[in-house]
Amino acid sequence: MKNPVVLSIVIFFYAVSADANGPLTLSLDEAILLAVRSNPNVQSSQLSYLAQKFNLSVQEWNFYPHYSFQASALYTRSGTPGTPINSGENYFIQPGVSLLTPIGTQLQLTSTNSLAGHYNPGISLQVMQPLLRGFGRAGVEAALNNAKDTEVIACLTIEGLLQNTVSAVINAYLNIVSAEKIILIDEDALKRAEKSVEQTKLFIKAGHKAGNELVTVEANVASAKSQLINDQNNLLQARYALLAAIGIDPNSSLHFSSLNIQRLIKKYSLPTLTQTKKMVLNNDIQYQIDNITLHGSTTRSLLLAEDNTRWQLNFNANVATGKGYGGGVNAGMNSLFNGANQSQSVGLTLQVPIDDQLAKQGVINAKIALKQAELALMQEKWNKETSAITGWNLVISAERSLHFAEDAEKLQNKTYNISFQKYLHGLIDSLELQSAQIQLIQAQQTLLYAQINYLKALVNLDLLIGNTLKTWHVMVRTS
Repeated sequence: MKNPVVLSIVIFFYAVSADANGPLTLSLDEAILLAVRSNPNVQSSQLSYLAQKFNLSVQEWNFYPHYSFQASALYTRSGTPGTPINSGENYFIQPGVSLLTPIGTQLQLTSTNSLAGHYNPGISLQVMQPLLRGFGRAGVEAALNNAKDTEVIACLTIEGLLQNTVSAVINAYLNIVSAEKIILIDEDALKRAEKSVEQTKLFIKAGHKAGNELVTVEANVASAKSQLINDQNNLLQARYALLAAIGIDPNSSLHFSSLNIQRLIKKYSLPTLTQTKKMVLNNDIQYQIDNITLHGSTTRSLLLAEDNTRWQLNFNANVATGKGYGGGVNAGMNSLFNGANQSQSVGLTLQVPIDDQLAKQGVINAKIALKQAELALMQEKWNKETSAITGWNLVISAERSLHFAEDAEKLQNKTYNISFQKYLHGLIDSLELQSAQIQLIQAQQTLLYAQINYLKALVNLDLLIGNTLKTWHVMVRTS
């Protein structure tokens, strides 16, 4: 988070407000800060990252020296009638260390220490080196490299989830703004309708209009009131949707502050179409994950499958000293260095697979999987470029629609004012005034929807090019 102080303040006041059962007003920025911190999906992805990070540590640990220690003690006491009772004590201690190198060499050093009347220590060193199958970093470190890729993918997953969460919060917030402004539009429409009713009653009382015209304008009032009830229900549903997007209790007592649409529009910048396509391919989370998987685990699977078809030729060497028997020169530390208790061995072990159909099948399956992944990545690239073109054109189209809607709303507002003046002077009837009223409401709603759609198009394009977190100053935290 770029500004943790602000987030801490938001969380603090949220907690205080929750305890006091009082309403808390959040701005769009604060709602985003709260979402990236408290959303359960984000928290779950961060826990998954910790698991993958530990898995990487385990894979790295495989190439560290591994220490072992065994110890035992045995006390015996036995006897038979007519013979003295025999007792004895045996102690055994065996420390050891083993190491796996990146080229497949396995080293094991063991020290045996036994005490059964006499102390007879021994040291042995075993070395095993694959020369064909299992030789080299590519195969030996495959699991380690897969774990590294998995950690990167887990981090990318958090970033992608944060981008989607922020975008979802923005869109849900815009829906609330839209629902609130629709209520204002329809409240103004209700006021105009009620004013028309009052004016019509005056006309009827003065004998300038027939009484049946009152039915039309009163019906308009009833329709406006009914629409307001629907608007309020839509606002309530939008509020619950925003709480769900943030990831907090739907029973939370929260209010959301008004939004300056023009200022929010200026927060976004529109890149060129060429830049958009390039940014989508460079920043799209799923495309990056699939690219890493193709050149990572999928390619390594083929290398391992081909390695399994090779002959297995292992070099083995053993060196041991000590571990004598009895007392004298074979006892104690002397047995390690007296040259009388030593053994060395060197050998090769060859295993030739003959018509191993399972290994051949593994190679074929790995090749097919690699080719399918390459085709899928190519198709995904085309789809991402298509999405970039579509998203960019959607912004351009939405911007043009917004300009037309602004002009239409201004003209329709003038038209209604003219119609109302005509109605006051008896030049038109209530039906024509109602028609002008409906057209004005439609123009106002169209303008509002055009503003919201333009903003949503900008938000969607920002998500496509992977710029959402930069726009809202949110940083991915993986620790």
